Parts: sequence; structure tokens; C-alpha cells
Amino acid sequence: MAECAALRGRWVVLGAAAIALAAHSLAYNFVTDDAYISFVFSRNLAEHGELTFNLGQPVEGYTSFLWTFVLGVGMIAGVPPDYASRVLGTACGLATLYAAFRLAERALGRPTLWAAVPAVLLACSSGFACWSSGGLETQLYTLLVTVALDALVAATTRPRALRRLGVALALASMTRPEGPMVAAVLGAVWISRRLIAWLRARASTPGPGLRPTRDEALALAWFFGLWAPWFAWRWWYYGWPFPNTYYVKASGPWVAPDLGHQMIDNGLYYVWLWLRQSHLLLALPIAIAGLVAARPGTPRSVLAATCAVLSAVTLAYTVSVGGDFMGLHRFIMPMFVVAALAVTLGTEWVAGALGRLAGRLAGRRVAVMLGTLAGPVLAVALIAGFAATQWRLTRDSLRWGNFDSDRGIDTPIYLIAYTEDRATIGRAMAGCFQPDDFSIVGGAGAQPYFARMRGVDVFGLVSEAIAHDEPRVRARAGHTKFGSDRVLAAYHPTFVFSCYAIHRTPAPPALPCQAFWIASGFEPVTMHIPGLRLQGEYYTFLARTERHFQCPGRVRYTGTH
Repeated sequence: MAECAALRGRWVVLGAAAIALAAHSLAYNFVTDDAYISFVFSRNLAEHGELTFNLGQPVEGYTSFLWTFVLGVGMIAGVPPDYASRVLGTACGLATLYAAFRLAERALGRPTLWAAVPAVLLACSSGFACWSSGGLETQLYTLLVTVALDALVAATTRPRALRRLGVALALASMTRPEGPMVAAVLGAVWISRRLIAWLRARASTPGPGLRPTRDEALALAWFFGLWAPWFAWRWWYYGWPFPNTYYVKASGPWVAPDLGHQMIDNGLYYVWLWLRQSHLLLALPIAIAGLVAARPGTPRSVLAATCAVLSAVTLAYTVSVGGDFMGLHRFIMPMFVVAALAVTLGTEWVAGALGRLAGRLAGRRVAVMLGTLAGPVLAVALIAGFAATQWRLTRDSLRWGNFDSDRGIDTPIYLIAYTEDRATIGRAMAGCFQPDDFSIVGGAGAQPYFARMRGVDVFGLVSEAIAHDEPRVRARAGHTKFGSDRVLAAYHPTFVFSCYAIHRTPAPPALPCQAFWIASGFEPVTMHIPGLRLQGEYYTFLARTERHFQCPGRVRYTGTH
């Protein structure tokens, strides 16, 4: 009876984790500026049938095809992407809790309350909750990777699950550029497992050579049947094998040799910060124990090997690209699932080891009693301790005024405030642009989206010229390139919003970047935009003088500097 109640209880715990995650993600409830870049592509798909930022100019300035496409379909149905992205992100996060639960049960080999622990840990995680909101494809990608892991482990006893593996990996590869890397890791683990089993069997009984099974062939067919046509289409459509963002972030010479080393240092710091904020540094021995304490050939051993290799490859790749500039580690979100699984398996193993040790030292009755108590006590202690650290992290990450970046990593509250200010600017300027206006912007997100601007960003995400022709000048993830005046002027812009100031008084400040543009026929323009929160309500930028720009809120300052 007690065992049946415990088995039913695991669903109660899973449901509680789902409620906790939904509430935790609502504490953030935001859309970050980068998400609006994809929203522009989604809107142009919905309204014009083009996956472009500027109509008629196919540049792949996004790295999330499947997410962008789904949001575009939603816009056709009348669902705004800033709403749909948050709902879908949280839904994917909730689905990941269930996928992690199923994966834990397969690894443990039995229905047990322990299987719900990874879901509870993920629901408590500040990073997992933050990026269940945020508007990005993060949780869709994490869900697909988790489903792929589950399919791989399930295939150890039910080979038909390999077909599901092929589909999940194809969709993951259409969601994030790292998807093929994950597919290669999971494929290598499966092939290694098959090869080892074949070599052992051959040593005792010589037999036929190693050949792919029908399920393996179907898995490959599903993967390449979905992914290859899409890859061929996007290469044809955009003209390059990789997204424009790859050429911006990870391609091209450095202007100074030490910048490459700084990027590696930043990547190492990014990974270290994840280990510290997640407190995985403290739990690492338990996590390792959870991975290595598995009998060879079991589903648990396959999960352990996959998690170990995937972690090593993912973290090495993350270091090589300098990490990410957004706080709470959305760039490595699948590692949150891996860590939750590993720590849970390790804690379960420790509880079992304590029971076995008690049996040897004090007899069966004591062993049963200790085994009954040790598991719940350790699980509750693990969850309570982790939840306390993450409550503090969530509170600090959302504290107004916590705007300083940490070695180029922005806090969530800064990302929220920055995006809200750019959205306010965009809304204030909507309707002030003519069809042939062209803008140079800093962030290509909320401001261009709400103002419906045509343009490119100085970092090159939607500019082929910057992505392919400019060197890397800064050791900050996602911001290594910056458009030179020469390259930007070739676009013949009407406005230069990348040379700007936001200030508290009407007096326009001298912009340090204005000399070239003033000499090229531009003038400073100041607007009063109520509702800006970060730096003030006056916004100064550059506009071509002959444009005679008029917009509600423009300030004609006549005082002295």
C-alpha cells in the first residue's frame, strides 16, 4: 500500500514542479531584445511570405528557424509573437520537466519518486525559469535535446525508439546551430555502444560483421529526410552554408592577437559562473557518482556515457565561442537537464549505498529503516538547499539597479530594462518613417520591430557586409564585430541610431561618434520619449539633414550647452 502511494505520489510531485516552474517563470515574464530580431523575420513571413529582416534582402540574421517559423504561423493566426513566445517557452519548459521525469525513470529502471526530483530541481533553477520566459527558442531546443536523450536511452531496450531519436535531433538541428553537434555526440555514443557489444560477442563467438539495423537506418532516414532538405533550402535562399550570425560571432581575423585569448578566458569564466550559480561545484562529486555508478550495458550506463560526452563537448564549444552575453546561461540550457539528472542519480546512489552499508554493519532491520529514511531525507535536503540558493539568485537577478555586467554578461534585470526602453522608443517613433528610409541601429530587436524600421545593426547580425568583411574587434560573445563608418555609409542610411545618447535634460550632448556623420550631411536630433527608465527620457541620434525629420516628441533645443 505504501509503495503504491509512493508511486502515485511521484505524479503529485511532478505536478507540483510544473506549478512551481510556471510561477517561477512568471517572476521574470519578459521578452529580451534579441527575441525581437526573430519577430521581425516572423512578421515578414506572415505578412509578405519572406523570412527576411529587410524585404527583398535575404540575410539569415537569426539562428532559430523552427522557432521563428512557428511564431510566424502564429502571427498569421493573429497571435502576437511577444505573447506567443512566452507561452510556448513556458510550455516547452513544462514539457521538458516531463521528459526529464521519463528519462530518470528509464535510467533508474523502475517507477520511483526519485524520477520526479530532476523536474523539481529544474523548476527551482533561476536560469531554467528565466529562459522559460525571455521569448527565445531556448526551451524548445532544450526540450528536443531532452527528448533525444530519452529516445537514445529507451532504444537500449526498445530499438524502435531510435526513429524518435532521428526526428528529435532533426528538429533540434533546425532550432539551433548546435543541434548537429548534439546529433554527432549521440550518434557516436550509440555507435560506440554497438561496436563494444559486437567486439565482445565476436571474442566469444565469431559472427558476421557489424551492420546497421533497420531501426538505425530509419533513424538516419528520419534525420536526413527532415534536416537535409531544410539545410539545402536555407543555403539556396540565403546563399551561405551557415547563418549570418556564425560569421559575426565565430569567424574572421582578430585585429589584435590577444583578443582570441580573451574570448577563451571569457568562455571559461562563463562556464565557471554557471557551476557557481547552480552550485554544481559543490554537487559535482555526487553528480559524477551518479554517472559512474552504473552497470555496463544498462540504460543508466548509456545515459551516463551520453551525459558525460555531451557535457564535455558542449562546454568546450561554449568556451571556444566566449560563452554568452545574457545572464543565467540560456546558451547551455540542456546542461541544466544533464546536471539535474546526474545529481539526482548520484543522490539516489548515495541513499542506496547508506542502506547497504547499514545492512553490513547493523543487520537487515536497520538497513531497511535507514534505506527508507535516507532517500526522502537526502532528496528533501537536496531540493531545499538548492531552492534556497536559487530564490536568492532570482531575487538578485531581478533587483532594480543591478545593471552592471559581469565580464560582459548582462543581468536579467538589465536585459529587461534595456528591451523595455527600446520598445518604448520604437513605439514612440512608429509612423515617423517613410518607405525608403534606412537606419543603422545598435540592437536590431525591439526598436526596429515596434517602429517598423528598415535597417541593419552595427554588430552585423542582419548585415552580410559586416559579417563577412569586417574583422573581429571585441572579445565579447555575440559582439565581436562592429561596422566601420566606411561599411555603414555604403548603406546610404537616413538615420544613425547606433550613434546616440539617452540623457535626463533636453540639452543634446556631443556624441563622440558624430564627426564622420556630421561631415556626411547628418544632424543631431533629440526626442522626448516619456517612459524611458534606464538613463533619462531624452533620446539623441543622427538623421540626414535633407530628410527634415519630423516626429511627435522632437525637441528643438535653443539653450546653450
